[in-house]
Amino acid sequence: MSMFSGKETVAGGGKVDPGVCARCAGLGPTCCHLTPGHEEFCFPVSEMEKGRILESMPCTGGFVLEENSEAFVDNVCRLFPGEEDVVRELFPRAKSHYRLAIGEEGACRFLGSSGCTIPREIRPYYCRLFPFWMAGNEVIIFDAQSCLARREARNLNRMLESIGTTKSEIRDLFGRLRLAWNLPPQRGMNSVKKKF
Repeated sequence: MSMFSGKETVAGGGKVDPGVCARCAGLGPTCCHLTPGHEEFCFPVSEMEKGRILESMPCTGGFVLEENSEAFVDNVCRLFPGEEDVVRELFPRAKSHYRLAIGEEGACRFLGSSGCTIPREIRPYYCRLFPFWMAGNEVIIFDAQSCLARREARNLNRMLESIGTTKSEIRDLFGRLRLAWNLPPQRGMNSVKKKF
């Protein structure tokens, strides 16, 4: 879902820009929305990520236990090409996983009028990574047409700057996501400290 940075920047003329992700949230359907009926395609949330969120902001109705459908597992396999066997072992068909809850209109239950209501440092790693991902050692961008940062920036370096992150931070978050989801480290990955 979302990666609202919560960072404000001073734009030309002295106005405070609330950040591209907050502006995107104000425009309507964002990465924090799913088409109702497609909830099985929402990314998984690990027990560690869920526990960290609940510890910081106890609430009810923020998470849903979802069956590991074939479509869900295939979707996760596409995120980790070449690791399909590991993914299928981690998300067996007879089991389930947690995901973020979605309201009737398809918006994440944690989405507010100014973006994500979860403090940035405890959001699920997938949210903090989006719209970025890793392909080997390369930081890439998802082809997310609803992403205002993608529409405004038009290239990787400008997107990183507009969201207020770096390639190094993306690599670190990706390594942390792999640890949280119980995926083994990839060859050549930078080591990640176990501190979450």
